[in-house]
Amino acid sequence: MIKRRFVATLLLAVPLAFPVLAHAEDGGAKTNDDDPSINALGIGVNQILKVLQVHPDSASDACINALKEMHAAQDQLSKEEGHENNQDVEVARDVTASSMEDVTTICGTDARTLCRASAGQNPTLAAACRGLPHEEE
Repeated sequence: MIKRRFVATLLLAVPLAFPVLAHAEDGGAKTNDDDPSINALGIGVNQILKVLQVHPDSASDACINALKEMHAAQDQLSKEEGHENNQDVEVARDVTASSMEDVTTICGTDARTLCRASAGQNPTLAAACRGLPHEEE
């Protein structure tokens, strides 16, 4: 339990130590890619992380695992983008986008649950909850 709490705190707190996230290396979702859809997904993921950062224990194991996979995909994308004429960049972008969508779905559920349960008692949380991306129908 202590290890899980530490991992959750690290994955959720580090990205939000930076007010404007642009790089995956900062711990948040990538928002400076050549692909605008990656950037849009990254903005949504970062809003979800802002909510969960208020109470890291609210992040489920599935969310933590999705965040780990997203970071691995972003690292691979960064490596592929560093090579000239690399045909694997589009594949790496697809994998990154998919992993970001997973984080949006899985961690978004955790964030919305936290908002419903606690936003009324915590103004910081309430403000972060207002920034959540809308659920897709």
